[in-house]
Amino acid sequence: MAVQSTLAVEVQQSYPHQNGRPRLSIWEYLKLLTKATTIVPLRMAWYILRIVYFSARRRFNIKYYVFCAIVDAVFTSFNDREIQIYSQPTVDAYYTWVNSKLGHTREPALRQRLVHDIQPLGQTGGSLLWIGNRRKASKIVLFFHGGGYIAPALRGHYDWCWNAYVLAGREAGVEVAVGCLQYTLLNDGRFPVPLVQATEALGSVLDSGTSPSDIYMGGDSAGGNLTMQVLSHILHPHEGIRPLQLSEPLAGVFLVSPWLSNNVFSDSVKRNDGNDMISTGALDTLGLALYGEDQIKAHKADVLAGDLSAANPYMTPLDTEEAWLDGIGDVTSRVYLTVGKNEVLYDQGVRLVSLLRRRNATCQIRLDESEREAHDFILVENIFGKPGDATSRMKSWFKGTITAS
Repeated sequence: MAVQSTLAVEVQQSYPHQNGRPRLSIWEYLKLLTKATTIVPLRMAWYILRIVYFSARRRFNIKYYVFCAIVDAVFTSFNDREIQIYSQPTVDAYYTWVNSKLGHTREPALRQRLVHDIQPLGQTGGSLLWIGNRRKASKIVLFFHGGGYIAPALRGHYDWCWNAYVLAGREAGVEVAVGCLQYTLLNDGRFPVPLVQATEALGSVLDSGTSPSDIYMGGDSAGGNLTMQVLSHILHPHEGIRPLQLSEPLAGVFLVSPWLSNNVFSDSVKRNDGNDMISTGALDTLGLALYGEDQIKAHKADVLAGDLSAANPYMTPLDTEEAWLDGIGDVTSRVYLTVGKNEVLYDQGVRLVSLLRRRNATCQIRLDESEREAHDFILVENIFGKPGDATSRMKSWFKGTITAS
């Protein structure tokens, strides 16, 4: 049984602005309370014990892996609306982060880069939350946060952008500003809503007069997926969404632990399930929110049988013909992809790089594989306020590109 393609979704002229947490019914609150006081504590305890054993034996950072276990337990146990009840909304996290950063920053030059600057994106329901001075910046980074299209941006995302891009630019003598996209989350934000908003974000930066060669774009996990959606849209314009024609390639694209396929039967899924921030249970939660129970079950069967006819190439570019991404060198000059060898999505990142190289993509391609990392460790480092190896690698790549251009 084939799943009806999500390409059939009609593109609207406008979308409601998603602000704040969802409103749950009394019944939903009762179910949430029951979960939170029964199965979740037991599941979380088991996940933590299991991952402590895994990470301690290998002398990995136990604290980071415990965080992975907690996230896995949350995504496995709760649905999208329940997760959002517990989460600080993207815009609220932005205000909190800016205020906190200002409270710990004394240098006037840095304080000038820390202002509340929110740019609405027309009627799309999205907005850009700016870090740095976009009016003085010569390099722009468009950042799409991860969270499975379910969870909002975390303060760690904003620290990552500050440490890896704004401060990297300052050290290189280049003014950099980062526009963090606030996009509509599931359940309202099913495809193509985030793509509409991300496309408008890139279009607005181009409309401001910024050259494509001065624009970077990327994100983590689902944010990496959304980045690939925008690249696919430039190569294959989606009907009803603003087309983007570039006069030259973008400066670069960065993908951190990107989600690129619905194949949950790969070696890295089997090998790392239970030792990562993402598990097959968490992927089931994402699948239910994206497609619904009947469709995701059918799609799993199709993938296992090798039938990818119902796949949406914008969302899962590894589930379609290899020629889909041909011409990517005309869209971006560089692709930087980083994955942890202990993450479920490891095979997907490696496959994308292999595909681009095999198809003779003309852009510069760099793949970083970390032996000690699981999913999205650059985010984990910044959540704990300790930018480490993952942040350093991203910062080094970015600084090298802005000084070379």
